[in-house]
Amino acid sequence: MALLLLLAVFALSALLWSRLPERALALLVGGAAAGLALYQVLLSGNLVRPQGALVAGVLLASGALMVLARPVPRKGPPRRTPKKPLLRRKALPTPTEGEPVLPGYELLDRVGVGGMATVYRARRLEDGRIVALKIPQEKFVADAKFVRRFHREAELLKRLNHPNIIKVFDHNAQGVSHYIAMEFVDGQSLEAYLEEGRPPFEASTVVMRALADALRYIHSQGIIHRDIKPANVMIARGGPLLRDVRPENIKLMDFGIAVGKVLTRLTMAGARVGTPIYMSPEQAKGGKLDAKSDIYSLGLVFYEMVSGQTAFKGSYEAVVHQQVFQMPIPPRQINLEVPKPLNDLIMRMIDKEPTGRPTLNEVIDALDAGILEAGEQLDAPSQLVLAVGARRGVLRVLDVSGNMHQGVGQMGHAPGEFPAIPQGVAADVQGHLYAAVAEYRSEAAHGMIRKYDAAGRELFSFGGYGLGNGEFLQPVSLAVHRSGQLYVLDAETHVVQRFSLEGKYLGRFGGRGKGKGQFENPRAIVAGYNDCVYVLDYGNHQIQRFSLEGEFLSRYAFRVSKELPDLRPLDGVGADPWGAVYISDAQSRKVRRITPDGKAAQSYTLDTVHGEDTTAVLHLGVDHQGNLYAARAGGTLIQKFAPDGRLLAKIDAYAPISAMNVVVKEPVPQIERVG
Repeated sequence: MALLLLLAVFALSALLWSRLPERALALLVGGAAAGLALYQVLLSGNLVRPQGALVAGVLLASGALMVLARPVPRKGPPRRTPKKPLLRRKALPTPTEGEPVLPGYELLDRVGVGGMATVYRARRLEDGRIVALKIPQEKFVADAKFVRRFHREAELLKRLNHPNIIKVFDHNAQGVSHYIAMEFVDGQSLEAYLEEGRPPFEASTVVMRALADALRYIHSQGIIHRDIKPANVMIARGGPLLRDVRPENIKLMDFGIAVGKVLTRLTMAGARVGTPIYMSPEQAKGGKLDAKSDIYSLGLVFYEMVSGQTAFKGSYEAVVHQQVFQMPIPPRQINLEVPKPLNDLIMRMIDKEPTGRPTLNEVIDALDAGILEAGEQLDAPSQLVLAVGARRGVLRVLDVSGNMHQGVGQMGHAPGEFPAIPQGVAADVQGHLYAAVAEYRSEAAHGMIRKYDAAGRELFSFGGYGLGNGEFLQPVSLAVHRSGQLYVLDAETHVVQRFSLEGKYLGRFGGRGKGKGQFENPRAIVAGYNDCVYVLDYGNHQIQRFSLEGEFLSRYAFRVSKELPDLRPLDGVGADPWGAVYISDAQSRKVRRITPDGKAAQSYTLDTVHGEDTTAVLHLGVDHQGNLYAARAGGTLIQKFAPDGRLLAKIDAYAPISAMNVVVKEPVPQIERVG
């Protein structure tokens, strides 16, 4: 019996291994199972002993019958599974059977899906006009308050009539479907245009003029938009990069979260209202809003159009923090081609304090007054000249408030570009700029000292690499004296060389040593207004004073204490128009003013700046009002102090400062001093 079962299992395995067709295999297995069961019954003469074989035979036979009962497929080529059509990026499906059916309108296609509503392009059947239908999403329709506000918004906007505001024709409800029928704009959003690239300034001002006028109109109707952003501005037939944009083709839309005397704020539980990148500080803080909030948001849109980037970046929480506490980089420092009047208008519009922002009338007047003109060249008694680590605008001229008026040069190795960040910078009273740039290539066409005119055009360069007269190894600091002399400090040779402002070599002094006309690690040179030159002798912990011809006169140094002869480290030197010298005490982090007769007077306490390299040189300068400016090399902040030592402001250069020079262009009267 056991042998018979083993033979049956072997035979069944052989059938499976042979891979016969499914129906043939079913017939063979079913027949074998039935035959084996019948044989066991006949052999035993009863149904008790072979009951296991009977059960197995019945199961196998029934399985075979199920296979035989299946329909036979028709012969022919295999049926293909249809592939799903590929959708292009940003493509939206056409209406389907599940879309709402609105009497009087034929839905053509879906053109936009927002957080609260879907917008369709539709045809109005009564006259064939193409309109945009705004239909709330189903999850909000159950909220009776939302529905009331939705229709209240439509009723209010229906009464608005302005060429730069989307026109609302009708609003109604059909069953559970609610809709607003509005003007359809055959074009794309400002956001889509900005993704193509930065538009020309002329096109940007056309867009901003139209939007400012639209906002002025809705504000006169008691409405605050609250969500000004590029995605809510539609432009019809603007052409590539908005080059052919016309004022009548610009439309402000999406008043879904607008509030006013009539319209209530459309909010849902847990929803964030407004786009944080364009949100005003008072809106980010949840404060009361007025027209100045929209002006701030409009300024940020304008900022993006002229600079090519948004003012703030990051997560929702990070952007909200920046909106409240940080000022963005001025557009002119991102794009040097931005005219200064345009830059100044944008920075006023995004002032953190609402009272500091202009009115829309002032914005429109500024745009109409030729804001794209470059503006007058800086002609102030004092100016700040910086060398910074930036790709463009390596040399920058700022006014005493930190506003940039001019940017010169860019980094690179092409003719006229800077191969390295200038380590020294100076200017004369005629507005010429001087820069010290290390250039070690033997085939270099430029000298290490470059001179530029007041318009930023390079005039000439001089001083190649070497040890001879008129040559340098590492020029790190420049100073211009009113007598018409340019002083160049070489940190490698420890020598100061004198030149005329035309680059003619006049003489040299200094060298390596322990003082009295010689230096150890000199870092800065300053031309005083009292016919003296001061050198920061960092290694010897002193400031050395020289005549204009380089004769050693005296030194300034601070002892650690009365009991100890050691000298305190010094890291900065400056001079003012009244003959005083300013010395930075690295140990106490104070700048001390020394009067012309050598007495210590006012001191200025420096603020600690996070991440600042305290071993770097501190550049010092004084303007025509006696205000002191202090900038650490490698840092981005300039600390501005009043003559009495008060910290007035921290000016952000928005780029690492390698050198700073404060130029007083006009003689100034003696001022009363404190201390």
